[in-house]
Amino acid sequence: MPQASFLLDQSPVIRLSRRFLGNGRGHFAVRKFYFAANVAAAKYLSRLKLLLPSATMRAIAPYLDADLVLASGGTYLVSKYDYTHRILEFRKNVQLGKPMALFTHSLEPFADDFQTRDMIPLFKRMKLILLRHTFSVETLQPLGSADRAVAVADSVFTFWQAGPHDVAGRRARAGRIPDAPLKIAVSVRQLKSFGKRQKTEGLSLYRDSIRNAVTRLVREKGAEVTFLSTCQGIPEYWSDDSAIALDFVKDLPEDVAAKIFVDRSFSDPHQLMEKIRGFDGVIASRLHMAILTLCTNTPVLPVSYEPKFGETFAELGLPDLVTLVEDIEPQSFGDKAMNWVERLDEFSAILATHAAVMRDSAHSAGEKLKSALART
Repeated sequence: MPQASFLLDQSPVIRLSRRFLGNGRGHFAVRKFYFAANVAAAKYLSRLKLLLPSATMRAIAPYLDADLVLASGGTYLVSKYDYTHRILEFRKNVQLGKPMALFTHSLEPFADDFQTRDMIPLFKRMKLILLRHTFSVETLQPLGSADRAVAVADSVFTFWQAGPHDVAGRRARAGRIPDAPLKIAVSVRQLKSFGKRQKTEGLSLYRDSIRNAVTRLVREKGAEVTFLSTCQGIPEYWSDDSAIALDFVKDLPEDVAAKIFVDRSFSDPHQLMEKIRGFDGVIASRLHMAILTLCTNTPVLPVSYEPKFGETFAELGLPDLVTLVEDIEPQSFGDKAMNWVERLDEFSAILATHAAVMRDSAHSAGEKLKSALART
């Protein structure tokens, strides 16, 4: 079921408000008021066992019986993004009197804006804030909530299991013959920031770098390439990675295009990992795509758009494997991809050693959450 705040934004009242007020503080005030009214109505009508008349109220209903609301992990509480709908969800939990915690997240220093001012009291109401790295914990110090935060590995690392560290072993696991053509998956995503580069220049270089790497993989290595990502086929999500992939592969030379496939379907984590097991390596522009790849013992070549990539791969023992999107260049990234496919087994063995440690750290989140709840 879509989030209640997403459904709220589809309502005629909120659409009208956006039309006249834009997406600033005034419109957000309208959304907060209207959402709070929906929460109160859902609570009251449910107590009377009456039907809930709106989709927003029906999406709120499951939370009425919750003992704890655990917000999903990610990197959405960052000032460069609009995370007002997340604020609405947190305010709903407070209005319903539900304890809440934040699952493994990455944070950056907060701007002094209305989003931050709304989040400060919400952070202080959380029983526990699980963050991926100590840098993220430090960003909460100025907000007065660092005492509620603890650094653990991303929750996706809990999927990691020991497996083959060589191409031959992974191909055997997937039922592929030893001399099968090289198979590479690529995840791309919409990006809005490219460091010091202007958006148009940064996007062009990102796109051309991926296209160059894919072209060289096909022509020099005889590879078959599939574009596949974690965030696709989800109507309520703000972007569809497969649509970005279609744009990236548009107008590729005919001999290259013949070896390219864009997977547009949604896959849950287990389905996605099963697909990934069929590849020899993955070029990943999403952190969770990269981690899910590691969890299948498949080598990954990361393209970083936020500090979380560098922090994660430093902990995995391969910080130099990361390419910053603000520095990416077609020639050098193509060279890096060629070097990477020649050393897949080497990288896989290094990553697997550190991934086991990350898995244990991720598993510790349960005990930390249990302890935090016991203190209340």
